[in-house]
Amino acid sequence: MNKKIIFVLIFVGAALLVFSTATYQIKETEQAIVLKFGEYQRTIKTSGLHFKVPIMENVVVFDKRTILLDMEEYTIFTADQKRMNVDAFLEYKIDDPLRLYQALQTELRAENRLRTIAASSIREVFALQLLKAALSGERVEIINAIREVVSNEARALGIEIVDLRIRRTDLPPENSAPIFQSMIADRNQVARETRARGQEEALRITSKAERDRTVILAEARRDSEKLRGEGDAIASKIYADAYSKDPEFYAFYRSMEVYKNSMKNGDTSMVLSPDSEFFKYFENMGGN
Repeated sequence: MNKKIIFVLIFVGAALLVFSTATYQIKETEQAIVLKFGEYQRTIKTSGLHFKVPIMENVVVFDKRTILLDMEEYTIFTADQKRMNVDAFLEYKIDDPLRLYQALQTELRAENRLRTIAASSIREVFALQLLKAALSGERVEIINAIREVVSNEARALGIEIVDLRIRRTDLPPENSAPIFQSMIADRNQVARETRARGQEEALRITSKAERDRTVILAEARRDSEKLRGEGDAIASKIYADAYSKDPEFYAFYRSMEVYKNSMKNGDTSMVLSPDSEFFKYFENMGGN
């Protein structure tokens, strides 16, 4: 009885050992290549439980996810021999695990190789650019050029470059002051040109407004003189009509207006002859 139990246990243990050595598991985030005595057999990119020939076959697992590679800060020289500090990073994923294994074997070596490729590409591309271009909006084109160079070299290693970015570019202290002064001078020049254009536009608007004002005033004076003339003509006609209807009353009314206007202050002094025409209506208080 004990011998049977021991035999069963030995058999189960052996079966488990064979099963464990004949199977392997690939996770969702992994991919692998199978080697038989060092010779490539197949690539596994589907997750789950897989089988292999024990002892003879070996499985090399690689990451299938997009990996962030944060590179160190590099000191580079531009085409005008100005120093810059460049801080960059890239994202990559292993597209062909067999090619990567044949070229570098391990992911660590692949990471170190990518760092070397990226650093070399950054230096080569920036070395063709002037410092002003490297700091301006043209930097997008520079990054695209670096990304293309790195992608081409990484593709030969079975690696796909997902993205490459320049996180920061700094100037060394000895370069910062002259660059800042040059930038300040450029901005001041732009400000002066903008102010000059603004003053020119203000003068144009002021001149037009003054011209329009002169025209409007002239037209207003013309219209007012025309209306005043028409009013005087109507008044003269009214006076003429009134005079023609009753000349004596009209003369009396006009004399009363003169009396009122000349004596309204109460302190008017007049030196006139008693028989002056001015006192015509004072001589006859009866109104004749």
